[in-house]
Amino acid sequence: MPSADAERLTAFSVAIVDPMVERVLLHAVASAYGLGWQPAEVVHAVTRRLGRTGAGLVDIAVVADHDRRTGAVDARWQDQVDRLSGRSASTRHYWLRQWRRRDAVDRPRCYDLAADVWRELARLPRIPVLVPPPGADPSVVEVASPSGPTTADPVLERIRKLLAKAESTAFAAEAEALTAKAQELMARHAVDRARLHDPGAGDGPRMIRILLEPPYAAAKGVLLAAVAEANRCRAVELGGLDLAAVVGHAEDLAGVEMLFTSLLVQAGRALACAAHGAGAGAHARSVPFRRSFHLGFAARIRERLAEADAVVLADPGSSGSLPVLRSRAAAVEHEFDRLFGGRLRERNVGGRYDARGAAQGRSAADRARLHAGELSA
Repeated sequence: MPSADAERLTAFSVAIVDPMVERVLLHAVASAYGLGWQPAEVVHAVTRRLGRTGAGLVDIAVVADHDRRTGAVDARWQDQVDRLSGRSASTRHYWLRQWRRRDAVDRPRCYDLAADVWRELARLPRIPVLVPPPGADPSVVEVASPSGPTTADPVLERIRKLLAKAESTAFAAEAEALTAKAQELMARHAVDRARLHDPGAGDGPRMIRILLEPPYAAAKGVLLAAVAEANRCRAVELGGLDLAAVVGHAEDLAGVEMLFTSLLVQAGRALACAAHGAGAGAHARSVPFRRSFHLGFAARIRERLAEADAVVLADPGSSGSLPVLRSRAAAVEHEFDRLFGGRLRERNVGGRYDARGAAQGRSAADRARLHAGELSA
């Protein structure tokens, strides 16, 4: 039911009220950017609270804000905006009215939703600025973030293709082998980079943020932490935001993001099989089962990734790179402590534990054995 305020607003001309609401939304988006939030993160923050309709409104507001800005645009910022669904809409005139028509939302509901979006963005906390907004001086960046695309690296591109195949195949054994090969390549790539490392290159630790999509965002954060740790990075969930910060060197961060995304897809597929397979029953589709499945999957993946990394590092050809790898890992720990030291606290993943779900999650991770050397190079 529309609020009384929204009903009162509809008594005024749409030519008066809509521009006012547009200005409120644009100001809220710009304020969020001033607090360190990026376009995809702003949409994510609203979506997790207000659902699909709220996501559509903030999506087009982000695009409208972008279309009104001038000055240099960071490629990372532009890429996020280009991925939004509202990018295809014209925001030059009457974009709020266009959105209402497209999504079949009446005026009272639109004005109520705009107020909800404003409230959600107004309560966002400050987080480090990683990417400068359009037109902003680069000096606003508070923590360095990888600035260039990683697709130019042929090894990372090969890893990306392996993981894409692992996500798309219908055969579990093939997915397991492809994922194992990808992790082996990531570990060996780190060794090769360490062997060629120039101490004066200035490639210190960086930070990225990764969206943790519901449901079971906290459990997915546990998986991200496991992937990060195995690849000489550190990850921490930013409490209550379904958002995680990952600290590491640029190439390692690229690998972590790729592997985490792929494992989420593979875990989701394994969970669907467990929940809808023969004899699964309602229990296998319950919230405790699903949450515990993700936690069991993450725990076993942590063990498997550590094993794969240990095999690569035990190779005699890797011994000369170990001091550099340790030095780089120590630099990551130092930067992580600088950013988060003294402010971290243990966070339990809430909800009832389901032993059967956890066991099936571990079994799914076991099938995705991540032993280096399972495939020939």
